[in-house]
Amino acid sequence: MSEYRPSRPSNPRDDWKLWLVVNPGTWLIPLLITFLATALIVHSFVFTHEAYNPLTYEVSE
Repeated sequence: MSEYRPSRPSNPRDDWKLWLVVNPGTWLIPLLITFLATALIVHSFVFTHEAYNPLTYEVSE
């Protein structure tokens, strides 16, 4: 019996096979939550800092 050797992927035709190994169900939601938390932290810093918040300073004419 010969040893099985899978053929090398010929991209981009075989790109879909990556998602059989890397299941987005395991990493997609935690990644989106991480991005949301980062965006909320950045926005909270910007809105609390007077130099960056356009709602707190007065426009000089």
